[in-house]
Amino acid sequence: MNEQMRILNLLEHGKINSDQAARLLEALSEPQTRGKKVKASIWSALENIPEVIALAISDSCKTSDKSSDIEEILEFPAKNKIEFKGISGDLILLGKNSDTIEVEKDGFVKVKEKGDVLEIKALSGDMKITAPHYTDFVIKGVSGDMDISHLTGTIDIQSVSGDITGKELSGKFFGDFVSGDIDLEYEKVETIEIKSKTSDIILRLDKKTEAELDIETKKGTIDCAFELKNEEKEELKLKGIINKAKARIVISSEYGDIAVKKR
Repeated sequence: MNEQMRILNLLEHGKINSDQAARLLEALSEPQTRGKKVKASIWSALENIPEVIALAISDSCKTSDKSSDIEEILEFPAKNKIEFKGISGDLILLGKNSDTIEVEKDGFVKVKEKGDVLEIKALSGDMKITAPHYTDFVIKGVSGDMDISHLTGTIDIQSVSGDITGKELSGKFFGDFVSGDIDLEYEKVETIEIKSKTSDIILRLDKKTEAELDIETKKGTIDCAFELKNEEKEELKLKGIINKAKARIVISSEYGDIAVKKR
């Protein structure tokens, strides 16, 4: 078993935490990623990470990919979807009125255009992705904070650790988290589904939001600033309707607190 797989097995069995695993993987990959060529074994070592952690980062290392570990800004034409898979580093997602995508990065990253999808795979380093506001994002990673703003597409995130902050968002949000606090501000909601092990979750909604609310926690607290129609309230559960049952909001955290506030 190589060193990368030993680290991932330790992470999977709870011997080390995600931050420690990310640092070890980054340290191991550093001497191999300084040159122009990168051994495919680094990528293939990530294949067996459990689904919620990072999900099958490909072992392919095709020449059509744009791969490097230098600090730079890459530009691409607009795509309907951006798929990001990574191990460590903070991530900024920013929506704008434009027909291009900019990827600003300082670690080792592979970027590939695949039809109407831009695939980004990162072993380390912070990154900022600026894209048209309607772009859909699929984010799968181990650790690192995320700052998301001015997006109206679908956002789908699976992450182990790191705080997530969202501002001036609209559309759909799907999140599956282990830890790290979540604070999202939505101007207009279509669907929001969030589940977490230990995260404290704050959802800030416009007072005109029209949505059916379903919240549950096993050990935390629940607070809602809205007056709900058809309210069903228990100590660890809350259901009801904000204005009208047009959208659906489902939030669950096993050990974290959940709050729905007015933006």
